[in-house]
Parts: sequence; C-alpha cells; structure tokens
Amino acid sequence: MAKFSRAEQLDLLRNQEFDLFVIGGGITGAGIARDAAMRGLKVAMVEARDFCSGSSSKSSKLLHGGIRYLEQFEFALVFEASQERRLHEESLSPHLAQSVPFLVPVYQWSPHRLFTVSFGVHLYDALALFRNHGTKTMSRDKTLMEEPRLESQGLKGSVVYRDVVMDDARIGLENVHSAVFHGAVAVNYVTVRGFDKDGTGRIRGVWLKDGNTQDFMVRAKCFVNATGPWVDYIRKLDRPDAIPQLRPTKGVHMVLPNEKLGKSHAFVLTAKSDDRVFFSIPWFDRTLIGTTDTDYQPDRDGPLHDLRATTNDIDYLMEGVKRTFPTADVNSSMIQSTFAGLRPLVAEEGASDPSSVSRDHRIWQEPSGLFNIAGGKYTTYRTMAAEMVNHAVKFLKKEFTNFGPVERKCATQSEPLVLPDTAKERKSFERILDDYGSALSPESVTHLQARYGARWQNVADLAMQRPELRERVIGTEPDIMAEIIYSRDEEMAASFEDVLRRRTMLALKAPLLANLDRVAKAAELFGEVAPSEEKVKRIQGLEKA
Repeated sequence: MAKFSRAEQLDLLRNQEFDLFVIGGGITGAGIARDAAMRGLKVAMVEARDFCSGSSSKSSKLLHGGIRYLEQFEFALVFEASQERRLHEESLSPHLAQSVPFLVPVYQWSPHRLFTVSFGVHLYDALALFRNHGTKTMSRDKTLMEEPRLESQGLKGSVVYRDVVMDDARIGLENVHSAVFHGAVAVNYVTVRGFDKDGTGRIRGVWLKDGNTQDFMVRAKCFVNATGPWVDYIRKLDRPDAIPQLRPTKGVHMVLPNEKLGKSHAFVLTAKSDDRVFFSIPWFDRTLIGTTDTDYQPDRDGPLHDLRATTNDIDYLMEGVKRTFPTADVNSSMIQSTFAGLRPLVAEEGASDPSSVSRDHRIWQEPSGLFNIAGGKYTTYRTMAAEMVNHAVKFLKKEFTNFGPVERKCATQSEPLVLPDTAKERKSFERILDDYGSALSPESVTHLQARYGARWQNVADLAMQRPELRERVIGTEPDIMAEIIYSRDEEMAASFEDVLRRRTMLALKAPLLANLDRVAKAAELFGEVAPSEEKVKRIQGLEKA
C-alpha cells in the first residue's frame, strides 16, 4: 500500500501507466477512484487545486434525501439519496454524519398549507423506508413552546423530520484516502494541460503540470472528466469546438454564532422575495444558513476558483432569517464566515428558474473516448461513481481485448471509509484514558474521534510526543496543534489554507481575526509565514464584495 504522501504519490504518477485516469479530486472524482481501485483497476486521479476545494467543500453540509425535490416529482432521486444517507449514518462514516431534527414552520404566507407540508414530509419518510425517526406534525402552540423565537403571527403549526449533517470536505478526503489505501494514485495541485491522441483521435495520454516543473505525460487506457463546474473547460481541451453542456448555479452560505435562532432544531426557511426554501442548521456549535440558487455570472460572482458571496446574496439570506425570526439578534456584523460554490448542473430545455433544473446526473462520452460526468447531488456520489466505473469497465473490455478480469460490482457500500486497518485500534475506553488522559482533555479526545474516526489515535500520538502540539489552535475550539502537523505530513495539505479550510473547519467556524497571534503560531508550525489580516478575511469569505 502506498503512503498517503504527496511526494510519493507524485512519483508513482510520473512512472506508471494506468487503466483509468480520473480528472478531478472532488467528491465525485474521489468516489470514482475509490470504487475503481476496490474493483482492482489501476487508477490515477489528479486535482488542479486541493482535494474538494471546489463545490465539494461548499455544500450545505447535508447528507439528505432532498425533500425539496418532491415538488419536482423526482421520487427516484429522493429514494436513492435517502438510502445513501442511511449508509453513511450507519456504516460508511458514522463519525462524520449526525442525524438532526428539522422543523418546517408553516404560516399564512407560506407557499404550502400545513396539510400539504405534512403529507410531503411523511412521503419523504416513506421513501426513506420509514427510517426518518421523529417525523411529526405540531400545532401552533406546541411549535412555539419548543421554538419560542419563531414568528408567532400567522403561524399555523409545523412539521418535523430528520436529516443528516456532515463534514463534506472530510468525507471527500476520506474517499481519497481510501482510494490510495486500495492502490490508487492520487495527487493534488496537478493541472491538466492537454491530451495526447493516437491516429484515430482516441486519447491515450494526458499532459500534466506540477507547479513550476516541466510538463509530463501519463498514459492510460480510459479517461474520466469529473471536474464539476470545470467539466466544459476540460472538454474544450479535448475538443475546442465542444458545445457547453453545463448550467452552473451558485449557492451561498453564511455562518452565524450558535443559539441565535432556534433552540433544538434545524429549520427549513422560506425566502421572502421568491419563496425558495433554504436551511438554518446547527453545525460545529455554530449556525449555518443557506443556500441561494442563482445562475452563475462570472462578471458578478468571480472566477470559478474564487467565488464570493455578494452583498445581495447575504441580504437575501438575512432577510429570510429575519422573516421567520423577527426578534433574533442577528446582523451582518455577526457573520463569522461565508462561502460560495457552484452546482455543476446539466443544462436542460424549458428550465427557466435555476431551482427547477434537475439535480440528477448525466454521463456521456466524447468521440475521443473521454467520459464526462456532471450533475447529481453530494449525497448520491457513491452510486454515481459506481455507475461511472461500470461504463469505464465496459469500455475497457470492448477496446482492449486483453484487458484482465475486474470485479463487476463495487464494494463501496459495505466497507467503512476509515478502516481500523489504517489505524492503531484500542477498544478499551479505560485504556484510552490510561494512554491519553494525562495529556489530552476528554473534549479533545471526543473531537479527534469525531473528525478522524478509527485514525484518531494517530493524531493523538503526535500530541503525546510534544507538549506544544496538545495546545488548542484557537482557545474557543477543540482543534489542537497536532492536527496541523498531521494535515501536512499525512493528509497532503500543501498550504496552511488547506488546513484551515478543508482539513479542519477553523476557517468557517473560528474567530480567526480575533486570534491572529494563535493563527500565526499555527502557520509557523506548518512551515509558512503568518497570514495577513487581509488573507485571513479572504480565507473566511469576509472580504467586502
């Protein structure tokens, strides 16, 4: 098994040929690499920036069936997503997926009546095979008793259901880690420069660039473009006259202090301007609000790799929050972070409203042999990946008569993302206290277990070696300095920003600007100069639009 080290992975990339080459290291590309590696294919995956630095770390942090899609009669998609949500919650990544009750308040001005919402939620429960424990309808008085900050005027009642809150970047990274564990080669910060083709126009190689080094070529039998919003860009490298297939839409989120809105629920809110649904979610002891859904406009929203939340985006969300929580003490000065991502939706005729574009995915192949995959939901990434690998295996067997035997079905639904085989497992809680209790607080141990699963002791052992690594990065957060070293040495974090934004969630949840001295100490530990106040604001999405 190759080490999860960028230098070693890059060396393997440069010196091998592959069955399958995956372009894109977001959740879809990582899922494809993991699935293919587990079937025995020789797989490589590259990402132009950091793993999951695009859409896959800028979601609503939900593994959900998609209750909103019932209005569009996408019952099959909701059913599939509900099953995938359950898999993560119960076996694939239970340490990263927590069930949370969602409350839907219904008012006189709501687009749907209480009966309609109640019917929809119970249908949602049925499509989840009645595993959404806690589905119920509440009267007006009962609703206000449980959530007194809600607007009382015009309130008809509410409906409660359950969905799963998760860490999107971490699940994506664990898919990359698992793919490498099963023999795949995966490297971040490697860009695709172009393709090499044979005499028939079929792609047989890809030109890559790593930093300032000279371009180098990697050969493979099959190529998959899983770059999300960049799908059309990669397609044009293959065929300059390729007609764009995507209709990317922008989703913006903001993070507020905890307990500013509800007491014990997440909420399904309705925007005042267009009656669109968005969420308020308890997340890492904060409140995550989002998302918007607008067509991507580069002049307004910024380049694909550096999207920003505009003042209009934030005003839209804040207006919706204050509509339902008019007495809530919230304003834009309290925003701790913002982030914006693109949904790589496939364009379809007749969809005038961005929210009406189907969230289903599409797989298609170019004349050169390049496969493309776009659309879909984060929750269904695993089944999307399985379908893509099925297509790839069929292609390989057709094009290469001597192609060896491959497992026909994936095993990604039965093996946890984080295996005890990759960690030091001790089952005795008393033994854990004996080993770590003198150096790490119970809160730190709980935090490490929730983030790293079966690998948490690898991080704890680093902290045991050096007292300074046991310190918290920021006093208000449980993240410890050992995680900075672990991210750099064991998780391919190439920059301190990678640590703040994706290996940990400090960039989204922590008061970094008020703790620049601690941020500077962590950056020095990583091996970088201290980031300026302006850079910290950019990382946290707090720059003024």
